[in-house]
Amino acid sequence: MALITRRDLLKTSAGAALAVRANAEAGTLPTRRLGKINFQASMLGLGSQYLGDPGVEQAHVNRFIAEAVDNGLNYIDTAPPYGESEVRLGPALKGLRDKVFLVSKVETNARGDAMYQIKDSLRKLKTDHLDCVLIHNVGRTDRYPDLRQVMAAGGTLGALVDAKKQGLIRHIGLTAHLRPARALPLIETGEIELCMFSLNFVERHIYGFEEKVMPECRKRNIGVIAMKVLGGPVRNGPGRLISEEDYAASLRYVWGLAGLSVALIGMRNQEELRRALNAARGYKPLGRTEMTAITERGKLLAAQWGPLRGPAV
Repeated sequence: MALITRRDLLKTSAGAALAVRANAEAGTLPTRRLGKINFQASMLGLGSQYLGDPGVEQAHVNRFIAEAVDNGLNYIDTAPPYGESEVRLGPALKGLRDKVFLVSKVETNARGDAMYQIKDSLRKLKTDHLDCVLIHNVGRTDRYPDLRQVMAAGGTLGALVDAKKQGLIRHIGLTAHLRPARALPLIETGEIELCMFSLNFVERHIYGFEEKVMPECRKRNIGVIAMKVLGGPVRNGPGRLISEEDYAASLRYVWGLAGLSVALIGMRNQEELRRALNAARGYKPLGRTEMTAITERGKLLAAQWGPLRGPAV
């Protein structure tokens, strides 16, 4: 499988610069197609986990979502275990549902449980369909001890295929936080249309989704979503890469990856939203010297962090 070289990244960054320059100059939020999915997604997406935390008021979520959508953010990610996230997003998206690509997840290898989770998410989100449902964290051997069961007609993937036929969901995808190779058998089924991976300039040297899985996604024209962009989550904060230098570097790094559609950031308030919006509008690809520096810094931090999400293999 082909590796991503520094030259590849620089070439991709140069192309990305041309693609987003007009949007950035106009102050709008640049968009990218979700691979084979016919949707132009904002290159910045919202991870809504923090909006489900205890004590978050519905009025705050309503204001937050309204401002995000008004500024062109149209990719929103949630999941059943994110506290009250789905419950709060439902009312917040009233009147805005057709403006966003709404994603949730399932966390089971049993067909019946997967269908229940999908229908429960629809109820909480107050919508008749989800734009995509992701099989959540396929790298976990405790959750998915046998991938053959996950891919079987009586397993998770079978449930999602049926839900798609019924119109409950429009697309099928997966997420992987660790053990990159476990994503490949699912991708090879031909049913996966969207993938979300842990991607930042540090974890490239720990898990290496960039080299191990993204080439297959590009080959199959599967849209890729970057999560853990800031190295989080961490207690009382969005991530480990939140200094001005690291924040900008990590976002510029992931947006420069070949085949990357959306960088997903978990945000708690309007201040974090506006910071992320400004970064997307002002995106500039990393130059050669910057790429060399960020690669070296990534290697140093990777040695300090270690396999923070679990085993790499």
